[in-house]
Amino acid sequence: MGQSMVLTFFGGVSQDGFSWQQDFDKVLFELARWLLPIGICLLAQGAGMERQKKIEMLSGYRYGTIGKWWRHKYARGMRSGLLAAAVLFLPAMAADMAGDVFPADKAWRVFVLWLAHIVTIMSVFLVLDLTRYRRLAPALLLVLEGFTFLIGYQSVGAGSLMYGMWGMYFQSEWNFGETGFFVPAALAAEGILLAFSYLAGGVCLKSREYGFSKG
Repeated sequence: MGQSMVLTFFGGVSQDGFSWQQDFDKVLFELARWLLPIGICLLAQGAGMERQKKIEMLSGYRYGTIGKWWRHKYARGMRSGLLAAAVLFLPAMAADMAGDVFPADKAWRVFVLWLAHIVTIMSVFLVLDLTRYRRLAPALLLVLEGFTFLIGYQSVGAGSLMYGMWGMYFQSEWNFGETGFFVPAALAAEGILLAFSYLAGGVCLKSREYGFSKG
């Protein structure tokens, strides 16, 4: 029987950081594999935002205020993030079904965590796109993801608080029980981060001149 593509690419790092038996080379390999679809989503999102920049000044006048324009931009970014996440996940699911290795009891949980995590990443990307660091945003987000995961993986106390852990099914309580992060808390934290990103984007925009009303 073959290996599940859903679990391989979207389940995250499979080893328990609190186990006595650890293969750190394998951890780094699985982390790099986890970052691959995230990087693809970021590149796709970045390409879309670059195309949109050509018409954003005109759309700003059409919406009339910075607030309305940002709401539209943020909603569009969230939709494209959801689409990118689904487009990557569905072929893996189809491959599993074709190979008769689809983990039906786990796939929906993997998908929920993956979708929530990638949308949260995209929300931060949208805010960074408003700053001088916008061209570095994909690299910064990938580094943040990997760095916070490694901290969480090696720290008993900080593990469940680390952003880089929250999208990984294998690191959740659904897989590791008591040593995994608490899923409702992680989803709630990502929801808070979504709201904070939206508010931060509005504050950032109001400090800049776009040639239309700041109402």
